[in-house]
Amino acid sequence: MREILIVPDVHGRKFWEPALDYKGEIIFLGDYVDPYPSEGFTQANALYALSKIVELKQQNPDRVTLLIGNHELHYYNRDFKASRFSEEYYAKYHAILTGKTTAGLFQVCRQIDNYLFIHAGITKGWYDRHDGELQALGDNLETQLNRLFLQNQEAFFEISGERGGWHRHGSPLWADASEYVYEQEPFDKNMIQIIGHTQIYPKEILVLKNIRLIDNRNLHLLKNGKIENCV
Repeated sequence: MREILIVPDVHGRKFWEPALDYKGEIIFLGDYVDPYPSEGFTQANALYALSKIVELKQQNPDRVTLLIGNHELHYYNRDFKASRFSEEYYAKYHAILTGKTTAGLFQVCRQIDNYLFIHAGITKGWYDRHDGELQALGDNLETQLNRLFLQNQEAFFEISGERGGWHRHGSPLWADASEYVYEQEPFDKNMIQIIGHTQIYPKEILVLKNIRLIDNRNLHLLKNGKIENCV
């Protein structure tokens, strides 16, 4: 399998910037915007980072993948407001995510061999709830999920009680890592999901059954079937 540089949640931070010089395949796991105020980054920092990431994708369309996170979701539609939503920056982010020349740069997931790159991961409960809808949208999971997002964004605003919502299972943009701890079985036992969304300690990679959680403010390299911190 080829080497892949993986960038977890950015949130206006700068740790991702070495990716600008990387010449191989790069996958961003989403959540570019809505910085944590305690970290000293602003929405202006996040907008600048997002613009540079979009530019990287435009210059390298075949080797850079930009995934959508839950913090992008509410800039597609303000009805999906969640934490740190910025009314001031809504129009700017919305224009990037939905604009004629940029909307097609973003997607929900990317599958390579038996690896699924997706912001928060697919729980079996959410998958079973939407299985019929997904099957009607294509013959592979990547196509199904990306088409579902275009047709039914509300399905991705399903939030479990673990994140303060009212659904039994969180969506692929909202599932909390704790939901995988309690799952009896994964939605696909042969699929390894590489996700961000739930923060972990800076030098840690968390393995939960078929989940590889890497939201630790570091770049990662998938190489020879192993994920390594690039620090």
